[in-house]
Amino acid sequence: MTALEVVLATLVLLLILVSGLAFYLALLYRRKWQERQTKAYEMGGRQVRGDMYQLLGTFASLEEYEQVILLSTTSKQASLDLLGVKEDELHFIEFKKRGSRLQTPERKIKRLVDESKVKYVVKDVDLPGQFEMKDRNAGGGSE
Repeated sequence: MTALEVVLATLVLLLILVSGLAFYLALLYRRKWQERQTKAYEMGGRQVRGDMYQLLGTFASLEEYEQVILLSTTSKQASLDLLGVKEDELHFIEFKKRGSRLQTPERKIKRLVDESKVKYVVKDVDLPGQFEMKDRNAGGGSE
């Protein structure tokens, strides 16, 4: 074998190894991508089911409580679903699928209620002194 043949054989061998490594990495990337897609799909399904449990629980609570107070939040994972007034009690209500555990923020709310660390707070809010609204385009044309 000549030196040129040895160099070419080495290059071919390196090319085969690099191709095999690239193929393995592509398979690994694809597998991880599929896992992420599956997790995202499952999370979306859990969110929809959680919303359904909350909606059904809310409607079921309408007959049980004198007042049902819906809580509105900008938080993605709210720690509390409803407040319910029943006779001389205020219930802090969290709807969960049967058998599922409370998450850390929910456990914190439960602990604060259990320890009677609850206050009724009234916030005074003033509207601004002046409110002004005008057209963006003084000429009346569309933007």
